[in-house]
Amino acid sequence: MIKIINWIIKLIFPPKCIFCETILSTNTEIEICKECYEQIDFKKEASLNPQGQYNYYDSVVCVCNYSGIVKEAIRKYKFYSKASYYRTFARLLSQRIKELTQWRKFDMIVSVPLHPKREQSRGYNQSYLIARELGRELGIKNEPRLLARVKNTHSQSLLKRDERLENIKDAFRITDTSRVEGKAIFLVDDILTTGATLNECSRVLKGAGAKKIVAAVIASGRR
Repeated sequence: MIKIINWIIKLIFPPKCIFCETILSTNTEIEICKECYEQIDFKKEASLNPQGQYNYYDSVVCVCNYSGIVKEAIRKYKFYSKASYYRTFARLLSQRIKELTQWRKFDMIVSVPLHPKREQSRGYNQSYLIARELGRELGIKNEPRLLARVKNTHSQSLLKRDERLENIKDAFRITDTSRVEGKAIFLVDDILTTGATLNECSRVLKGAGAKKIVAAVIASGRR
């Protein structure tokens, strides 16, 4: 029944490429046209190692470099009410995660939370939307309320590296530590820049007993 409903919706509202808005076939699996797909600057490595002092997460799964049409699409997704892009980002991330042979051994997916005031202002948490769809794609439980943001921090993008560390310190807490202990977790965010936010979330999760944490992001500026 759900498949039939989705098919009818696609007939009424045909899928469009998130980059150029070309109308796509109703049976398309990912909302990117062939021409735009070839422009994406994909990361060559399936998994990246943490750098420097950011060592609470064990590794990083990243789809592509934060540049070109991907950079522009993520900006629209976060700041210009293009919430529907989450389906395409989740599908890209799912494809990359499936390149890892051990992904079925993960217990849950957790997204980086926004402070309630920030989420209310934006209208949605972009990381949560990706995580929710990713859970459906992989068949892994999504835990949207396990990690809470208790500090309404300044935007990380406006700060220098040391300022980011101080800004994000003690910004998160675990709502139920019993559900974290001994678990392997995918920690989802949209972009990896310095890694400060993902590292602080991972620190709290590891402090609650998480066994393994792999950060999963759409894009990163790291080369």
